Amino acid sequence: MDTTALSEFPLFSTASTEILDWLLSVAEEEAFTPGEMIVRDEGWGRAIYCVVDGWVKIQRTYKDRTIALMIAGRGDYFGEIGIFDEPLRGAEAIALSEVTLLTLPAQRFIQSLFKEPQLHHRLLQLSVQRLHQFHRRWQWRYRTPREKLAKTLAYLADAYGQSTEKGSEILNLAPQDLADLTDLSLSELEEMTQKLQSSGWIAIDEVQGVLIVTNPRQLMHLGS
Repeated sequence: MDTTALSEFPLFSTASTEILDWLLSVAEEEAFTPGEMIVRDEGWGRAIYCVVDGWVKIQRTYKDRTIALMIAGRGDYFGEIGIFDEPLRGAEAIALSEVTLLTLPAQRFIQSLFKEPQLHHRLLQLSVQRLHQFHRRWQWRYRTPREKLAKTLAYLADAYGQSTEKGSEILNLAPQDLADLTDLSLSELEEMTQKLQSSGWIAIDEVQGVLIVTNPRQLMHLGS
């Protein structure tokens, strides 16, 4: 990967060319297949992971049940919490599709933050945005099932969707993963999904394994 490609990641959009070159000199590009484990419980804190392509699920096992905590798509990153603080016990990162990651060693990433104030500021800015998103997701818990699903799908489409003639295309997540993210039961999720489909807000292509959100902004408004 060249410097220009790395600068397209929101995290590194304000970093200098010198810092990007310095990071890339020790970075490793890795590929994973669907279902392959990327980071296990004991592996957090060694690196920060940037998603070049594909979909990654951060999950945690709690009382013999695995729960989806977060979905990361192209352009996103994860693993930074384990570098600066105690990672969440039992958390794992798993590939949901063919995934390409750029792995940056923790020590070099921390050093780059001291060398480049703009990068440090950008990380802080994105961390605050993630905190706001967490708070919004928490507030969605008190909305109706339709609103929960609409807002979650609209967010995923806006953050990671690929634009097509039919709308914004995202991975068709496994029902249990989407139910975890939306705080819905499987029966509620099935019912609301069918309603959104019949209303033309979403379309599911089982063959390609994708879900198409016809208009993310309007869908977010639908959930208001």
